[in-house]
Amino acid sequence: MDPGPWNECVPVRMDNSKIHMVSNTRQAFELLTQHWPTSHGQAYLAAIDICRAVLDRDSPAYVARAAFVAAAKEARINVVT
Repeated sequence: MDPGPWNECVPVRMDNSKIHMVSNTRQAFELLTQHWPTSHGQAYLAAIDICRAVLDRDSPAYVARAAFVAAAKEARINVVT
């Protein structure tokens, strides 16, 4: 399975800072593991696991996008539309 680009970017604004345009699983994984405001929560932990599976080519990329959006909502991170 291809961990390539997502069909649609997910723009997120963290801590009222700049908007991060997340367009693939690797970017999502890096944001989750390096800049996320929390390191707990069911959606957060699921997103980490799913991103790893996608990067290992065990799951399709669209699953990581959905998990990333769920983790953002859980963390009350603004998903810009």
